[in-house]
Amino acid sequence: MRSVSDGPLAVARIALRAAAIVGGGYACTALAVTLGAALLARAGMARSEAVVLMAMLGFPLYLGLLLWGFSLRRVSTWWLVSGAAAATFALLRITLG
Repeated sequence: MRSVSDGPLAVARIALRAAAIVGGGYACTALAVTLGAALLARAGMARSEAVVLMAMLGFPLYLGLLLWGFSLRRVSTWWLVSGAAAATFALLRITLG
């Protein structure tokens, strides 16, 4: 007997969830990397070194966000937390110049 979760709707939900987590994780990571590089450069580190350091730290951050996002039961939690984080990072980046 087939269950309801085997249909094309379930496949579409999984694809949309994956797209949301991959795209949202990338956006959060990109904003965190730019904010971190700007803060490090403002703190006195050479700009090129700050960019390289934050770019390297962006890879484990992105991996952590992906793993956390796929471990959640509800995607609404992902949207709430990643949206708040992205908005905070963007606001701080705009404020700091």
